[in-house]
Parts: sequence; C-alpha cells; structure tokens
Amino acid sequence: MSPFPSYEDLASWDDINILSPDVEDDDPSDPRRHDPRDAPHEIAELDKSIADLEARLVNLRLRRERLQGDRALISRLPPELLSRIFELGVQVEDSLELLPTINLVSRHWRSVALACPVLWTYIVLDSDWGWRVPAFLQKLNAYLLRSQASKLFVDIDFRYIESFVDAQTIMSELKPHLSRCYCFNLSAPNWTLMRVAQEHALELGPNLEDLYLRIDAAESESGDPFSVLSQPCPRLTHVMLEHTPLECVNVAMPVLRQLSLLRDQHCHSSSRIAYPFKELMSLITVVPLKGFNLRSAVFNLDSTEDVFRADPVPYELPELKTLSFDTVDSSSVALFLESTSLPTLSMLSVNSGEDLHWLSHISFSPQRFPSLRLLDLRNFNFGGAGLAPFVRALHHLPQLTGLGLTSPSTGMVGSRLFEMLSTGPDTMGEWLLPKLEALCVQNCADISGHELLRVVGSRRGAAAGQVANIAYLKLSQCYLLDPEALERLKDLVDTVRTL
Repeated sequence: MSPFPSYEDLASWDDINILSPDVEDDDPSDPRRHDPRDAPHEIAELDKSIADLEARLVNLRLRRERLQGDRALISRLPPELLSRIFELGVQVEDSLELLPTINLVSRHWRSVALACPVLWTYIVLDSDWGWRVPAFLQKLNAYLLRSQASKLFVDIDFRYIESFVDAQTIMSELKPHLSRCYCFNLSAPNWTLMRVAQEHALELGPNLEDLYLRIDAAESESGDPFSVLSQPCPRLTHVMLEHTPLECVNVAMPVLRQLSLLRDQHCHSSSRIAYPFKELMSLITVVPLKGFNLRSAVFNLDSTEDVFRADPVPYELPELKTLSFDTVDSSSVALFLESTSLPTLSMLSVNSGEDLHWLSHISFSPQRFPSLRLLDLRNFNFGGAGLAPFVRALHHLPQLTGLGLTSPSTGMVGSRLFEMLSTGPDTMGEWLLPKLEALCVQNCADISGHELLRVVGSRRGAAAGQVANIAYLKLSQCYLLDPEALERLKDLVDTVRTL
C-alpha cells in the first residue's frame, strides 16, 4: 500500500480470489420474467418502430464516423510526409508489429506503405517465427521484393531453427540481397550453422555498417573458428562479438569506431573468454577506434609478445576516447593500460573486483592519460586499508572532473572517502580531485545524502579558484536516501538526478 492511500485501496485484499458471479440465463420461457401471452398489436408496432430506429441509429453513427475519418487531419497529410512518419515508427526498437498494423488501418495507409521501400527493410527471424519457417519465408520474399534497392537490416537467430535445411533455405533467399545489408546480426547455436551463414554471405560487406555475431558459449571453443566475412568492409563502424573469437572478423575494417568483446550475455557463468593480446592489438591499432568494451574476458600471452621486452614500445591508440572493462581481472586491465598510448582517452570504466592495483600503476604516470576526465568504478572495496591506495591514486589524477561509484563489494561505500573529498588543504595538504564537478553513485546501501551534502557544502565554501563546485549529482538505487537531504542537494547543485 502506498503511503498516501486512496479509495482504490479499499476492498483490495490480495489474499482473496475475486470470482465473477454466475450470470443466470435469461430464459424467455420463464413466466417470472416474461408474459407468456401474445403482445397487443399496439406494443408489437412500438417494438418494430424501436427496432427500426435502433438500426437507423447504428447506420447514422457509422456514417458519422466515416465522415469524421474522411476529414481527419491525418488523412490530409501528403503521402511523402505520412510515409516518413511510418518510417520513423518502424525504426523504433520493439516496433516489429507496427508495419502489419499500418497495413490494416485503411486502403490509403496500405498503399502509402507499399510505396515506401524503406518500411520493408527490417528482416528479423526470432522466436516468433522460428517454429513457422514457411510463413517466415513468405514474409522474407515479400520484404525483399518491396524493399527494392534500399539498404537492409537483417537479424537472424538460428537458435530457433530446428532444421539444418531450413537454415540453408533462409540464407539462400537472403544471399543475392546481402550486398545491400547495412546491419547484420547473427546468432548461431553451433559452428555448423555459423558456417551455413558464412557460405551464403559472400556478398556481405560493401554497405555493412554494423555487425553483431554470437555463438553459444558451449560451442565457442569446440571448433575451428573462421571468418564470417569474406570481403573488406569499407563502411563498417561498429562490431560486437559475443563469445565469438576475433578470427570471425578477419577482414579489412578501415573505419571501425566501436568494438565490443563480450562473454555470452545469456550464460550465467564465472568463466571468461580468452583473447590473444597480440592479435587484439594488431586489430585495434590499425583502425580509428574510439570506443572499446571488454566484458568477462582475459588476455592470453605468448613468449613473443612485445610486452616482455625490457623497454617495450607502447601500442598507439590515438583516437580512443572511451574504454570499459567489465568483470576483467586487474592484471588484464593493468596489462592493457601499461601497453598502450591513450592520448585522447576521456572516460575509463572498470569492474575488476577489489584489486585496484591497475589504478595505482596509471596514477604514477598521469602524463600518459592527459585527456582522462571521467573515472567509473564498480565492485570495489574501500573498507580497511583498501582506501589508502585509492586516495593516493586520486591525488595523482587531479584532472578528473567526474567520479562514478557503483555496487561496492560489501554493499557500502563508507563515509571516509566523502570526508576526504570534503577536506581542504589544511588537513590533506591539497584538495582531493580539485576539478571534480560530477559525482554519481549507484546501488550503494549506505548513501543517505548527508555525506554528499558535506562534499557539496565544503567545496562551495572554499576560496575561489581552489576547487570546482559540484554541478551534477546522480543517485541511483540508493534506497536509504534521506528526502530532506535530497531537497537540500537540489537547492545547492545545478543538476540532481535520482533513479
């Protein structure tokens, strides 16, 4: 029950099953309800007049609705504008059923839809179609015909296909049209079906901009990987490999901007996928990569790695701006950061457990990260002696303007970090993170808001030029947040978001 009850809360006991009462049949022969005698002539005439009037009223209402429909503003939109509205609608995520609905509204809407090829470019095989492949093939052929020469969005999930022949048939129908595919998503339960896709995707590549490949975790290391792509991809900017080896994209990708290497999102396991470090570096150093995301993975090293040299030359990643390690061990994080040159890196997100020795390593060479401004940490532990190396590292990263703290391993951040952020030069020698403007906490059980008030208040009261004011706060899933403290924070901080 909400703290502000309403009438809606009355008679709402959830432990009582509400049953619909049985409706008694209206038996026309029941003398308790109907006069068994014939109706007089006058009453029969009145009944007939009432029936005629009711029928006329129905017809008048239908006519009125038609007239209103004919003069509706949306009916007066030019076909070009209406088709653009349809196009924007079908592009929205989870709107796959919109196009069939549009076709059923009216003849005019259907004719506009049929004349707009872009509406028919979204080809998706998911759980709704896997068990009725013949119907999907009819839909597929209709979409391929109506899309004409427009670029295609193709999302094929072979996990819902039971027959090897069905997979071959689907890919055979797609094969002549994959040259105009700009987004290709493929999920396969095994290498056999992945090979079927590869053999029929020889034309895939010239217009490809976004690629997603996934293979089941149990099959990832059971076969010999191969490249799903057969020709260079001059427009490919985004690649996501979910439990898929790097060999699956062994083609030229000269404009790659975003790379994500993830363990199977549907597999709840503590194991991690291994990527050869040298192979990864050879891929990402020859492309203008701006974002790299690694999750539930480790790096494999061999004896020929440059990192074993006495004075290794760092790998150059001159355009990388965002870097994320999620459920990656601290040694792998440190290896990547120590082996690369990241002059434009502005945001670093790390979930490496309680071991933060990677942060100590980079803090002693802050000149290697001149553009780093945002640090986002998850699953950390600031209890006991663990806070000391973290604070020392922050002292060597004074350029940071944003700090994110999410899901500490003990559930609680503690108050000591916020006390140090509130303490000025008299105690600390200098302000900790003097340029800090944004502070974000998520899923921290002990955050009440008062510790944040101390940070905000002390920095607002500092002498001008010594320290920046906190201008942005985000509090997500902090269930002990004091409402009064939150209201005071909203008065003091430009932007306060609570989720």
